Amino acid sequence: MSGREAAQDQGLAALEAGVALFGRDDVLGAHARFGEAYRRAPQLPRVVSWYGVTLVLVERNSNLGVALCDQALRAAGPEPELLLNLARAHLALGQRERAIRAVQRGLAEWPDDPSLRAAQEELGRRQRPVLPFLPRANPLNRMLGRMRHRSRGGGRRGPVTAVTLGRLPDLAPPGRADG
Repeated sequence: MSGREAAQDQGLAALEAGVALFGRDDVLGAHARFGEAYRRAPQLPRVVSWYGVTLVLVERNSNLGVALCDQALRAAGPEPELLLNLARAHLALGQRERAIRAVQRGLAEWPDDPSLRAAQEELGRRQRPVLPFLPRANPLNRMLGRMRHRSRGGGRRGPVTAVTLGRLPDLAPPGRADG
């Protein structure tokens, strides 16, 4: 086995360890593992994507983090995991609309993917503006939209975070009561 192959194998092992830590809400530990994986195998799109997500979450490096997520998507194509990571990065930056678009892009290509479907459910779907002849960002549309949202019992989902976005129930962290 060449040195390059060994480094790639070590990078993949670090990636899998990081994904496991991320699934247990240990974002700092996951970031360290993803950084190690990135140093050893920077050509692998999954490694690049996961490292980009934790750069945004841990180091608040939004420019490089989103750029790495985009780079991974360009290299591998619209894979569900990579699109979900892009959505996580946008959600961490408070860019909910961009996160929704990333999830919708994934569902257009992979309509039965359970993690993308879970993410869509968590994020909710955008409704048409209350007054469609005005722009969505118009203050009147925004105010009426908030009123409509409250009157329909909106917000019952609980807080959505970049770490929990798209997580399937069987991937809940240990120690959580499932009820």
